[in-house]
Amino acid sequence: MLKRWCGLSCLVLLLPTAALSGFAVVLARKIVKRAPKDYRHAELTDDGRRIRIDLDDYTKAPGIFGVFDLVAERYTRVGEVALINEDKKYLERWIDPPVSRPNHLGPLVDWTPDVFFDPSAVGGRYEEVLIPTTYGAAPAWLFEGDNTDVWVIHIHGSWTDRAIMFRDVHAFRPLGFTSLIPSFRSDPEVIPPQAQSSHLGQTEWHDVECAMGYAVAHGAKRIILSGWSMGGTIALLTAERSAYRRQIAGIVLVGPVTSWRKTIIAGAARAGVPAAGAGLAIRLLQFSLFAKFVGLKEAINFEELEWAVAAGRVTTPTLVLHSKSDQEVPWEISAAFQMANPDTVTLITLPEAHHTQEWNASPSSFTNELRTWVSTTISAEQG
Repeated sequence: MLKRWCGLSCLVLLLPTAALSGFAVVLARKIVKRAPKDYRHAELTDDGRRIRIDLDDYTKAPGIFGVFDLVAERYTRVGEVALINEDKKYLERWIDPPVSRPNHLGPLVDWTPDVFFDPSAVGGRYEEVLIPTTYGAAPAWLFEGDNTDVWVIHIHGSWTDRAIMFRDVHAFRPLGFTSLIPSFRSDPEVIPPQAQSSHLGQTEWHDVECAMGYAVAHGAKRIILSGWSMGGTIALLTAERSAYRRQIAGIVLVGPVTSWRKTIIAGAARAGVPAAGAGLAIRLLQFSLFAKFVGLKEAINFEELEWAVAAGRVTTPTLVLHSKSDQEVPWEISAAFQMANPDTVTLITLPEAHHTQEWNASPSSFTNELRTWVSTTISAEQG
C-alpha cells in the first residue's frame, strides 16, 4: 500500500487549485488499482553467505525476510543485517539458513515479507482446494489440524496473494486448529478472472463468506477470522454480515484497516498531498459513475468501512496486533478502534515493524501474544 504514495509528493508542486480535481482522480485510481512492483538490485557476496541489496527503509528493517530472484524464479530467505554502506546505498544480509544459499542471485529481486514461499515449508499436512463462489472457483490452501472443530480463516490484504499468510498459519499451528487460506475476487488466480480493482473489502467479504461455508460443511463448529491489512476490513464485515456469524469465536487483526478514510488521509499527508485532494478522492469513489470509470463494480461506501469512530460496533472478541512504526496504516487508527470498542477489542503493541511485518520483526513476540489471547478467548468461549 505504501508504494501507492510513492511519487505523489513531487506531484503536489504541480497542483494549483484548478488542477486539484484532476489530481484527486489520480489519487483515487491509486487507492483501488494494483501498483507496479518495486524491484531492488541484488547480488551474492563473494563468499555466497550474504546478499547485497539496495538500501532503503524496508531492506534494512530488523527481522527475517525473503527475496525472489526474477531470473532464476527462486526464493531465498534472509536474516539479520551484516553490513550497511550508506555512501554506496547498499546493505548486506545473512542468508538464513546458510545451507539454502543459491548459486546466483539478481540482478533484480522482489523484496517480500513472505519467508516460507511454499505451503510445504509451513509444516503439517495440506492440500489445495477450490471454494465454490458466485462467479466460479476460488483456490485455497487447507492445512489439516488435529482440531477439526476450530478453523482459522486467514485473510490477506489488497494486492498481495494468499501465500503472504503462511506466517499467520505458522503462528497458529501449535494450537492445533485447521487453517484455510482462501483467495478472493481481486486475486488473479481465481477462475474465471474477476475484479481488476480493489473494492477495499466491500465486495471481497462475500468470498470469505463462501470460505466459511466450506469450513462449516467440512466440520467447523467454531471459526476464527484472521485478517491482515485490508483483510482486517474483510474480517470485520464478514463478522457482521455472515450467515455463519454465530460460529465466529474470535477475530485476529494485524495492522488492520479499520477506517479507510483515516488511512487514505494519513497516507496522503505523508506524501505531502493536500487534505482537500485526499478528501475529494474519497468523495469521488462514492459516486457510481466515477467508480465504474476506475474499474469498480460499485461505489465505495466509506461509512460501512468505518469502525474507528463507530462506538460499540464490534461485538465479537477481537485481538489487534500492531506496531507503532506502521507507516501505511497508522497505529493511532487501531488505538481509536480499541477505544471505540473497549469491551470487545484488545490492542497489543508489538516491536518496531513496517506494515504487516510484525511477525518478521519478532516472530516470538507475535506468536506468543497471538497464542495467549486465542487460547484464553477460545477456552472462555467454550465455557
